[in-house]
Amino acid sequence: MDKILLVVDQSINAGDQLDQAFRLAREHHAVLTGVFVQDLTLVDYYTVLGGEPVYYEHTFEVIKESMNESEKKTVQNINYFVEECKKAGIRFRVHFQKGDPVSELVSESRYADLMLMGYHAYNTLSMEGDQQLVKDMLSKSRCPMLLLPERGYNPDGVALCYDGSDSSLRAIEAFYHNFRPNCKEWPVYFLRVFEKADLIEPVEDSLLELLNLRFKNLQVMDLIGKPKDEIPYFAAQKGNLLVVMGAYGGSGIARFFSGSTADHILRTGTQLTYITH
Repeated sequence: MDKILLVVDQSINAGDQLDQAFRLAREHHAVLTGVFVQDLTLVDYYTVLGGEPVYYEHTFEVIKESMNESEKKTVQNINYFVEECKKAGIRFRVHFQKGDPVSELVSESRYADLMLMGYHAYNTLSMEGDQQLVKDMLSKSRCPMLLLPERGYNPDGVALCYDGSDSSLRAIEAFYHNFRPNCKEWPVYFLRVFEKADLIEPVEDSLLELLNLRFKNLQVMDLIGKPKDEIPYFAAQKGNLLVVMGAYGGSGIARFFSGSTADHILRTGTQLTYITH
């Protein structure tokens, strides 16, 4: 990897988010680009909404004051990011955008190998009323995303979630190219979930051959049940697994990334998760 994006919200100090990003940048000799986006959607909303003159004037003053504080905080975070990168000896860049965070991040993703996002930033974007925006980001992002828990980018292994779809296959392919050096070190579980035991089918010979060439310590694991239950449970039992999933495809939603499965994994904020569409 040459360029890694780090999505930075107001919680830049949360957990060891920066340390995790630094570690990835060092491992891959990549430039770490901090992306700071000041959200202007609230201003746009009230500008369109209008209202009574007195109410509008009061509302605008409140928004302006809030935006001033937000901008100050963003500048502080940028300065902190720059100083920490310098101390850590990390090659870095800073991108500061104003507007709709999701649109800006999708645009940035066109020119990167990987986007890192802490769970705090993810949950901030996906607050009630904004879930569709986050779905748009996951479906339109042009590079894979790695969601970081507050503690611990130190995977004990990898779970490659496969449901037979092109989406999950592309996720495995992208993960291999992003983390090729690590694929020879980490234990890797090729994970499939079936509703009933009699539905289990052998893995295609050509696919298994390729997987064994790319992943040194590969185990095929077939689970019985529902993906939304079995994947999180399996990951929790195996320790700190990096879960690889396909996201939204152009023709619909991959089965593994149905709302219930995604919510169980992403909403907890504890699972290191790699997602690509």
